[in-house]
Formats: sequence, structure tokens, C-alpha cells
Amino acid sequence: MATLAVSQPRPGERLGGVAYHWQVLAVVAVAMFMVVLDTTIVNIALPRIITIFGSSVDQAQLVLTGYMLALAVVMPATAYLAQRFGTRRVFLFTVSMFTLGSMLCGAAWSVPSLVGARVLQGLGGGMVQPLGMAMIFRVTPPERRGSIMGVFALPVMVAPILGPTLGGYLVEYVDWRWVFYLNAPVGALALLLGSTLLRETPTQRGMPFDWPGFVLAALATAPALLALEDAPSKGFGDASVLARFGLAGLSLAAFVWWELRTPRPLLNLRLFAIPAFAMGAALNFVTSTALFGAIFLLPLFLQNLRGIGAMETGLLLFPQALASGVSAVVGGRLYDRMGARPLIVSGLLILATSTWLLSGLDLNTPDATIRWLLVLRGSSMGLAMMPAMTLWLAAAPVRDTQAASALSNVLRQVYGAFGTAVFATVLQNRIAFHYAVTAMFVTPDRPSVARMLGLGQQFALAHGLDLAQARALTVAQLMGQARVAAAVRGFDDCFLLAAVACLFGIIPALFLRAAARPAGPGHGPVEA
Repeated sequence: MATLAVSQPRPGERLGGVAYHWQVLAVVAVAMFMVVLDTTIVNIALPRIITIFGSSVDQAQLVLTGYMLALAVVMPATAYLAQRFGTRRVFLFTVSMFTLGSMLCGAAWSVPSLVGARVLQGLGGGMVQPLGMAMIFRVTPPERRGSIMGVFALPVMVAPILGPTLGGYLVEYVDWRWVFYLNAPVGALALLLGSTLLRETPTQRGMPFDWPGFVLAALATAPALLALEDAPSKGFGDASVLARFGLAGLSLAAFVWWELRTPRPLLNLRLFAIPAFAMGAALNFVTSTALFGAIFLLPLFLQNLRGIGAMETGLLLFPQALASGVSAVVGGRLYDRMGARPLIVSGLLILATSTWLLSGLDLNTPDATIRWLLVLRGSSMGLAMMPAMTLWLAAAPVRDTQAASALSNVLRQVYGAFGTAVFATVLQNRIAFHYAVTAMFVTPDRPSVARMLGLGQQFALAHGLDLAQARALTVAQLMGQARVAAAVRGFDDCFLLAAVACLFGIIPALFLRAAARPAGPGHGPVEA
């Protein structure tokens, strides 16, 4: 196996007067913002796409599903491609693929053509984040990793929340195609910066590709993601959902068995033998589930129950994005000084408290109250998520940074899908439960119901309806109010569940060892 040596900057080296890790961060941040924004901005355009192309909801859903599956399938191959062809070369290629896919999405003439372009987008976008994280970790001195990852977390945390606002504006006032065309200038800037600033990493020729591992990884992730997507509507007990989970479970068992015995695994699962890496996986499960669960729940509550538009919803959520960005930068600096444990514990405590306060939302909650709760929540997310993400990668040996980055990003993709599916299912079940309980008390023998029936019948009769029609109209209004009340209680239950999950996340965080501040750039990964 031949190794091609290239001139690779050392951690902390300065090129052109600016530390090289800041140059890499600038390139990665631009590309990351574009890719992460695309995960939420397209959702806003989906109803307009259905109308324009006259497609069914199931057909249009492939626009989201195709992208998600392409992301999941290609991520495991990232480490191999980077070692075989060089990180810089692969990064520029993936950004080019994503940008081209975005332009083809904007020019789509039918739903099938749009789905095909979205798959191309996903194949490129799926490798941008693991490649970017690996490049940053490789060239950043250990004592500066927290600060650098705090800035890196900005696009990861802000873009998903900004997506609905920007998407709502483009769909409502410009054109749905610009949801995709927007990526063209951003992608061009990322390519220009990348080709100018990035330097190539060493490559290894003659490396065998782990085809069995690649196929088994695809069979483990794709069916699981599809099952998680269908579970809220069909139920976790549906035969097709169970079949997909079964295929994913069997494939995962075979994948683990194969990866632990092959000398050149696609994903280095032995990293889980490192306690800090395994703890990082558990912590990121909590933070990712909390992040994606809130991204799913809050817009639904504001649009479906409060009745405000997509753009207004985005503006109401935007302070959370700003707070997340500021706290991520501050948390990064604190990570370098005090380590991960105090930041993660305090962040999860604040996150649990703010999420618990959201469980008291109703239709009359002032917008100002919601904004302040979201600012508190965003601040806690920056403190909890950034140190957890940094800890996860820092736990792996330097030689395994690329493999750790690919593995962590695959798991975060699954975590996000799992969190969304669980909260969607719990929401539907709790709404149905509360509606059934509320409907039991909407009976004519209750004084309040009898009073409303009487007033409603008087109003209807005064407008020319007969007695039967008046009674039916009043009952329908009462049941409509019962449905709204049940929905509000269902959302409150979900926020309460999310708060409890955050508290459970504190348990593994307490077992983290206190971090010693590294003495200099020559040291290895920071222990947490």
C-alpha cells in the first residue's frame, strides 16, 4: 500500500499571517451552513411543490426522503474516500456535487426530476460535515479545539432554525425554486475559498474498499430511517414499519460482526471501547434529540394552533438561533479552560428547565414570553451541544479523527430522525388521549355545555337555521374547541417528555472526568 506524502500544515501553523485552522474553519463554515440550511428550508417549499406539479403528498415526500437516504448511505464511506483521494480533493468534489444538485433542483420540471436532483444533493452534502470536522480537528491545537468548535457549531445550530424563516420568505414573496438556487452563490464561494486556502492531506494508494461493510451499513441505516419516517403516521406496530426495523436490526448485527473482524473496516467501531467516545455518543443522543424534537414541535404548535404563517414563525424562532450561536462561541472558550463536564451538566439543566417551561404554553401565551423561553433554550443548547460534540471527537486518537467524524455524523443523522419520529408519535397519541378524555365531558347534562348549546341554538335560529341544524352546528363548535384543547395538552406533554430526557442526559455527563487544561500544542486529545 503506497502512501503519497504532501505538505500538510502542523496544528497551529500560520499561513499567510493567519492561523491555518482559522482558514479551514472559514471554508468549512460556509459549506456547512449551506448544507445544514437545506435540511429545513425545503420543508417550507413542499406544499407549493405539490401544487405546482400536481403531485400527491406521498410523491412529494420523496423530495425529503431521497435526500435523507442519500446522506445516510454516503456518510460511512467518507473516511475511506478521504484517505484514498485526499481530504481537500474529496471536499471540493462533494461541495461541487451539492451545488450542482441544488441548481438541478431549482430547474426541475417534475417531481421525479426533483427527487433525482435531491439524491445528488444528498450524496454531496452527506460528506461535507464529516470531512469538515475532520479537517478542523486535524489542524487545530488541542488547547484551542473548544474555541474553534464553538465557531464551527454556529452553522450547525443556527441554520436549521433560520431555514423556516428564509424558506417562508422565498416561497411567499419570490419563488420556491430560489430555495435551491440560493445554494449556487454560497457553493461557489465555498469552492473558491476551498481551492485557494485548503491544502491536501496524505493519501494512501491501493487501499481496499470495504464493500460488505458499505452494503450492510446502507441496509442498517436506510430501512431504519424509512421506518422512523413512517412510524408517526402508521404507528410503530405497523407491519411495514416493523419489517423495516427488523431488516435494519439484522443488518446492524451483521455490520458490527463484520466490522470487528475485517482488518480495514469502513467504520472503526472499536472506538466505542474508549469510554469518553462512548459517553460522547450517549450525550449527543440527548442533545440531538432535544434539538431536532424542538425544531419539529415548535413550528407545528405556532402554525397549526396559533395560526401564524411560516415566515412569522421563523421570526419568532430566530432569537433562539442567535442565542445558540452566541452561547456556542462562549461555550467553546470555556471548554478550553474548564473542560466538558461542567458545561454539559449546566447546559442540560438549563435546557431541561426551559423545555419544562415550554410545557405550559397555550394559545394565549404572549409572543414575548415564547421568545424569552427560546432565548434561554438556545443559550443552553450552545453550552450543552458544542462541548458534547467536541468531547466526542477529542476522545478518538488523532489517526482516527476521520473515522470518528464519519461515525459521529452517521449517528447524529439517526439521532435526529429518531427524535423527530418519537416526538411525532407521542404527539399524536397524547392528542388522541386528551381528546377522548375531553369529549367525555362534552355532554348536554353539564351546565356549561347546556348553556353553550342554548346560546348557540339561539344564534343559529336567529340566522334561519332549524333546530336540528342549530344543535349540530353548536356541537361541532364544541368538539372543535375540544380538539384544540387536546392538541395544546398534547404539545405540552411532549415538551415535558423532552425536559425529562434532558435530565436523564445529565447522568452520563456526571461520570465524565474533569478535563485538565492542555499545556501546549504538542499534546494529544483533551480528556474530558
